[in-house]
Amino acid sequence: MVRLLIVASAVALAAGSGLGCAGPRAKPQFVQQAQRLHDKALAPAISRDGDLADYVQAVGERLLEGARAAAPDKAADPVFSRLKFHLVGAELPNVFTTGGTHVYVYSGLLRPGVCDTEEELAAAMAHAVAHAMNLDVQNTLRDPDPRLPPPAVAWQFVTNRFTPQQEWAADKLAFAMYARAGWDPEQYGNLYLKLGDRYPGRPENGRAPLSYRTEAGRVSGLEPQRRWRQPPVADRRTFNDLRRSATSLGTAATGPALLAPEAQIILWALPNCVLPFDLPGQVQAQELLRPRPQAGPPVEPN
Repeated sequence: MVRLLIVASAVALAAGSGLGCAGPRAKPQFVQQAQRLHDKALAPAISRDGDLADYVQAVGERLLEGARAAAPDKAADPVFSRLKFHLVGAELPNVFTTGGTHVYVYSGLLRPGVCDTEEELAAAMAHAVAHAMNLDVQNTLRDPDPRLPPPAVAWQFVTNRFTPQQEWAADKLAFAMYARAGWDPEQYGNLYLKLGDRYPGRPENGRAPLSYRTEAGRVSGLEPQRRWRQPPVADRRTFNDLRRSATSLGTAATGPALLAPEAQIILWALPNCVLPFDLPGQVQAQELLRPRPQAGPPVEPN
């Protein structure tokens, strides 16, 4: 069994960081909607590999420690103390929060040529955590209807995208928590420069090109300190071992045309939060979720 080299030392908090005023809180109805979506649809897609699960959770918890230092008012919401990070078998680069206590890290992020280092994985995950802490789901979607089935809930994410302003705010908060969590701030933008070359395409819905994300650190207002730096959660050899294990998760589901399980269709249909546009396979999955027009009442013959 792979032994994770989990860093025992906690991220140092900024002086007085625990004294900020409490910010807005996650609304229970959105937390409950996310839990229903998890229980009824997405849970079967989660990796059962214990080492991978522990590793992704450890990276996520370190980001949460960074968030408590960078944005204590937002991180003080008790919901975020229960945040779970799940590695799911879906072969595309994405990580997504559904507005409750679950963040889904797609196995496609760990393919060779995507996240080749822990710093790049942490940068991608930080963006989703920032969306969670900014409460972007409840600020974007309409009030939940507990009667909706999972595909109908997922369709709301497709038709109610995060705005460019929300994306930019998430980028800035993501950089701040990443740096405060101890990863090298100079490497934060590496993933996005690489993805810009690997996945060329025109940004959608007014989103900025990937190259703009490399500017998040410059405009975040945060001056990274050397004393914040920590070793990675896993050393390079352990990271590569874990990444090889993760690549097997998506081999049975390389596109929505092959995806019978509802969980996989929903995962592919959720908007891309790593790229500034959806990949063709995502668009195909979204069409599978699109509500079909209801047939009208039969017309009586004259």
